Amino acid sequence: MHPILNGGRGRLLTMTLLSLALSACAGGPAVYEQAYSVLPAAASAPMSRPSTQVLPVLQVAEVEAPAWLDSSRYLYRLDYRDPEALRYYGQARWAAAPAQMLRAAAVTTLEQSGDWQAVLTRGDAQKRFRLELRLQNFVLNFSGPERGEAELAYTATLVDARSYAVVAQREFLQRVPLKQIGPQGGAAAMTQATATSMAELRSWAAAAARQSMEQGG
Repeated sequence: MHPILNGGRGRLLTMTLLSLALSACAGGPAVYEQAYSVLPAAASAPMSRPSTQVLPVLQVAEVEAPAWLDSSRYLYRLDYRDPEALRYYGQARWAAAPAQMLRAAAVTTLEQSGDWQAVLTRGDAQKRFRLELRLQNFVLNFSGPERGEAELAYTATLVDARSYAVVAQREFLQRVPLKQIGPQGGAAAMTQATATSMAELRSWAAAAARQSMEQGG
């Protein structure tokens, strides 16, 4: 059974963000007037099936995030001037709130991995595991006028959907230096941070689920 993304809203959000990711690289509006996405372009072919047994159904819950990240504002900090103050670009923005983009990236990565029998975005009686993500940071940090990095930080918790017991939990942190100062360079760095983190999340979630099942969980 091929992995599926349950629910039209989840599929629509993913496709919309993918479209915006492509348009952000194709010219059009000035770089300070764009909506940037951290999702990579759609893969031309799904990832190969793992050699190990395919895992049961996984549900990816809505991502939790602090109130200051609950918008599409493109946030940054000037650590060299006032590290406590959050600033944002006046016209550049994210294609969606960071929590929504993180969830879409996780669903796409897990769906394409072939590790799971199905990847759902809504509750289903068949789900065996539930993946919960809590976003902690999604911001550009500038250590100087011409130096900065994108920081992505979140906690992932894998839960047994039958017993509600925590199977595993891990902190994920990625920092990627900006090759270009400004919203376009920041988006490129955040996209790289997201892609690297999603690869780690995929491996960790699959390994944790397999270990739980081997132990009779």
